[in-house]
Amino acid sequence: MKEISIGLIGAGTVGGGVIKVLNNRLKAIREDMGLPLKLARVADKVTSRFKDLPVGDALCTSEAQDIIDDPSIDIVIELIGGTTFAKKVVLAALKAKKHVITANKALIAEYGPEIFECAGQNGVSFYFEASVGGGMPIIKTIREGLVGNNVLSIKTIINGTCNYILTKMSHDGLPFETVLKQAQEKGYAEADPTLDIGGGDTGHKVAILASLISNGYVPYEKISKEGITSISKDDIVFAKELGYTIKLLGIINRNVNEKDVDVRVHPAMLHTDHIIASVNDVFNAVLLEGDAVGRILLYGRGAGEMPTASAVVSDIIDVARNIASGNTIRIPMDYYSTDKEVPVKPFESISSRYYLRFTVTDKPKVLASIASYLGEHGISIASVMQKEGYSKDNVPVVIITHTASEQGIRDAIAGIENADYTRDKTQIIRIVD
Repeated sequence: MKEISIGLIGAGTVGGGVIKVLNNRLKAIREDMGLPLKLARVADKVTSRFKDLPVGDALCTSEAQDIIDDPSIDIVIELIGGTTFAKKVVLAALKAKKHVITANKALIAEYGPEIFECAGQNGVSFYFEASVGGGMPIIKTIREGLVGNNVLSIKTIINGTCNYILTKMSHDGLPFETVLKQAQEKGYAEADPTLDIGGGDTGHKVAILASLISNGYVPYEKISKEGITSISKDDIVFAKELGYTIKLLGIINRNVNEKDVDVRVHPAMLHTDHIIASVNDVFNAVLLEGDAVGRILLYGRGAGEMPTASAVVSDIIDVARNIASGNTIRIPMDYYSTDKEVPVKPFESISSRYYLRFTVTDKPKVLASIASYLGEHGISIASVMQKEGYSKDNVPVVIITHTASEQGIRDAIAGIENADYTRDKTQIIRIVD
């Protein structure tokens, strides 16, 4: 069989990991699997990286175009990141009829239809296992392992930065800003952490998962995204006392009899005995429910050099097997297109139980007024907690509701926040069962 040549673009953290894994595994892959893979070219603007990597006899270059223009390259691995130059590289490689593998979740979530349509038009495949969940095989689980199911729901902790921050806040009693700084010092958070702590990174990954289980395209920009910047030490403490822990969740709920899908990202309170409540630090988890298989939990490191490299190499093997069998688009993605857009359920239409923390002045009839506003909008109170030891001008009042509508909660809080006794913005955290 003709050698199957790989060109890798981007030799940073993940790209370097891929080169290391291939260096360790390529001989076994060739001998045990009968796949004549070869790392032929590596490109990176920072050419000094090559001397610290086991590139072997691969040709090294600073120009991505050298790989695209090389007619002997069968598989292009894009590990640049971002959505500008990376998009140009991916589309150029596909148009050159090369199979493409990426770990770029933002690129897929924001430009998926254009990319998949380009791959289909040129008779090549586009693989992206490493884009969601690092080394956890989430994409393959949905596309292959659960193909006999309608996947009805996904609840996922899929951003290690946020999970680390919330874990440290809970375990060490530290404020958000302090833990964020620690996360940056440890390399768990970027210098500009906005995409992580604002929910955007989780949103990219959830958009991909929602598209996969919906057999259509769920646009990233249509997904409601809330981050963790408003979570305070008080919220962490109150949640513990009530028997809950706070996590940033990506949530997907799908009813096969309805066209729209419920997709959202926000902090959520999970009861401490919930199956994913104990997922801590930088670890990730994906809890899926299929109509035939029931619940399945995937757990592991969702990012990092070697876990992500592991996922990229698994895609290399899949693509190489496709090439060897002559069926290069074995798993088509033709539904991931603009004309098959799946409508996202309006966030205001969801129902949930809620944790509400009001900051008010301590005077008679305040609690009665809050209860009245909630009652007017059909919101029933399950429990109330008010702590001593606070200034009389800034007292936290915590209310847990029974199941209520998001719109009702928002309307009630709008009235409460206009009252003269309210001193700060109300904290709203949905309770997820």
